[in-house]
Amino acid sequence: MKFNNWSMTRIRAGEKVLTSRKKRYEDDEDVIEIVGELPWWFIREYLHKPEGAENPQQLQSIINQIFRRVVEDDERFFVHVIDTYNVIDRSNPK
Repeated sequence: MKFNNWSMTRIRAGEKVLTSRKKRYEDDEDVIEIVGELPWWFIREYLHKPEGAENPQQLQSIINQIFRRVVEDDERFFVHVIDTYNVIDRSNPK
């Protein structure tokens, strides 16, 4: 699974353990569990902390940057529980 710099910084700091995606990454080695589909408003309001954001507004800003548009409240996402140890291990040069 790919993560941007914002996400990797938070994964390394232990602040991000979830990632919301439009499709299910069932066979990805970085995924422990998948929940959903859930509406974006729910993720933004109630899961922003485990998504690595300080508040709902920050998470909205980040996802708008990723999608290069405003992500609407009723859009649906699959919430993935990240195997943070695996992600960190793979990101460290050997």
